[in-house]
Amino acid sequence: MHIHIPFHWTLRTYAGSRPWLFNPVFRALNAGERLTARNTELVIEGFPRSGNSFSVFAFLNAGAGNMAVAHHVHSPSQIVSAARYDIPAILLIRSPKDAITAGLAKIATHTASDLLRAYSVYYRALRPLRDHYVIAPFETVTTDFGRIVAAVNRRFGTGFEEFDQNRHRMLSKAFLAQEKLEASAYAPLTERHPRFERYAFLVERAERHHAAYMTLAQDDRTA
Repeated sequence: MHIHIPFHWTLRTYAGSRPWLFNPVFRALNAGERLTARNTELVIEGFPRSGNSFSVFAFLNAGAGNMAVAHHVHSPSQIVSAARYDIPAILLIRSPKDAITAGLAKIATHTASDLLRAYSVYYRALRPLRDHYVIAPFETVTTDFGRIVAAVNRRFGTGFEEFDQNRHRMLSKAFLAQEKLEASAYAPLTERHPRFERYAFLVERAERHHAAYMTLAQDDRTA
């Protein structure tokens, strides 16, 4: 039996737009080395199920293996801190329906409505910091990660190596197959295929944020 926690992810994301509030709590409960700090050299962050694990692995194989990389906090605080400390940052994004559907397979205690609200909070909080990150759409991350690497190098003057395309295709295929397996094996039946029509306003709002970011990603040449 899964116990749903109303607004848990939404409130977490609200708090995450304020690093001074979010970071001490996160550090007390989790591995603090994942947080953005002054000595961080690269930040890779996005809403859950937006290609976070794949992107981190790809960059570690593109010359970032010995770097201090902040990742997998799923909080706006990561990008906010990166902007403050002038650290190269990648903001991952995926269509809200796909991210929420995949997310429910991993976050069984939360609901589609909660995650949809959190999605909008997350990306709305980071729009004012547009000049401080490269936008990495999920479709590009999983099909042509070299474009993400090139965009980071252009914006921040870094020298990451291009990701081997053949290796990328192999890893991407395995990544997407694993996600599909998780969705069928672990998601609660009632949320495995969420009825998004019940949340029309929340979906529409989240999709507006996604569309706006996809337009901005054209400037990075990643969309």
